Amino acid sequence: MNKLSTTFDNTDLDKHYWTDGKSVFHRGYKIKGADIDTFHHFYGLWAKDKKNCYCGSSKLNNTDPKTFQALNLAYAKNKDNVWTLGGLINDADTKTFEVCDNGMKSMGKCVEWVDKKLYLYNETYVPYGYGKDKNNVYYYNFSGKTKIVKKADIHSFVSLNDGHFGLDKNFVFYGFATILKAKPNTWKKLKQEYYYSKDGDKIFYMNRLIKDADPTSFEVIETALITGSPPQLAKDKTSGFSNSNRISFEELEKEIEYSADHFKKITEKLID
Repeated sequence: MNKLSTTFDNTDLDKHYWTDGKSVFHRGYKIKGADIDTFHHFYGLWAKDKKNCYCGSSKLNNTDPKTFQALNLAYAKNKDNVWTLGGLINDADTKTFEVCDNGMKSMGKCVEWVDKKLYLYNETYVPYGYGKDKNNVYYYNFSGKTKIVKKADIHSFVSLNDGHFGLDKNFVFYGFATILKAKPNTWKKLKQEYYYSKDGDKIFYMNRLIKDADPTSFEVIETALITGSPPQLAKDKTSGFSNSNRISFEELEKEIEYSADHFKKITEKLID
């Protein structure tokens, strides 16, 4: 647990909760009724004081501060309940619930205009990831409610700790969706920050099979990137790909040139 910062810093998870000496804030939002003297926070999203527990600036209902703990950026629990940013996970077994990864996805470094000057800050993260209890595997992706990974085997399931992929003895998963025709013992992800994967003679994008992609010549195209997720580009011997869509080599080259030009323009404007 961390004590309150006296300043807010968007790029530092330890400084998302802060105080001006009179009130407690999460980012720019005042937390009504928060007790400064007993307030502690975890990971930038979860916090508690002597009376209440919090997710961001919102007070959680029916919590017990004495047993409340943040498990990672995405998940928290107390003796009775388990939460994500999407709310209470109904029927989760709190006694056996555990996280499968660090609960975060990188959004790359952060750029911000200050007084007409562009500055580059540290890497930023959002809550993503898997958790499990004696009954289910769960997935949260910073959007909506937490989902049950319906076909997952709780005993053999492992997360790739990238915010997106997991597998067990029977299946490979992208989020809560099964990647059909992918075999856990031969499947592999092709690049860390990309959503392409391969199993034998099959190429996948996210959980979708890319029909007729040539597995021997298929390769992911990496482009220079400052912030955000990289454009999902690839090629094989017959064409290029944008996400799972086939594009011509000419279109692929335009996408690569656009990314390079954007990177150059941003780099030239950055303040050291």
